[in-house]
Amino acid sequence: MRLIDLSHLVTTGMAVYPGDQIIPVIDRLASHGPESHQVSAIRMGCHAGTHIDLPLHFLAGEPGLDTFPLSRCFGRCLVIDAPAGEIPPQALDGADLDAADFVVFRTGWESHWGTPRYYDSWSWLAEGTAQRLAVAGLMGVGLDSPSIDPFGVATAHGILAAAGCLNIENLANLGELPRSGFHLLVLPLKLDGAEASPVRAAALIDVEN
Repeated sequence: MRLIDLSHLVTTGMAVYPGDQIIPVIDRLASHGPESHQVSAIRMGCHAGTHIDLPLHFLAGEPGLDTFPLSRCFGRCLVIDAPAGEIPPQALDGADLDAADFVVFRTGWESHWGTPRYYDSWSWLAEGTAQRLAVAGLMGVGLDSPSIDPFGVATAHGILAAAGCLNIENLANLGELPRSGFHLLVLPLKLDGAEASPVRAAALIDVEN
């Protein structure tokens, strides 16, 4: 078994979704010295960097992270290669969704991470794509861009939230993944009542893959 890190590095001043009010900051409160040791603090929004959205993000009354089952954050994963831009329903043609708990779209958009291009007209799910995923019995859907919807739109979020799916956004290193035969792990912080959390996303791959 080997692990592949699918998370972007969190840094002070990193870009966040347009309109988010909190820019991540990592403070060094103390450094190593004769009578001290390193102590750090963080300030960031729950949707910064590689993160998951719970259905609660768009549906009132759904569980928050304090009660959301960890069993729904781990499962078999299928990677689907798709062009950048709108991901059409046809991208799912031939995919064995019954064999997956999570579907991750690899569009190459992560190559723009750290540039102004990343938050400009990114890859997203067409409404029909979200509808096909919603009826597939999945635990979650992820991609290598800021959101499963284009800016200012919440169509795919609403469809997948109603189906009980997690959204996993800002994934990294998808080029290192096989198309199937591995498990995805996206463990959130246990935040009281929160609808989202940064995660250390990872792929668990059998050595033969």
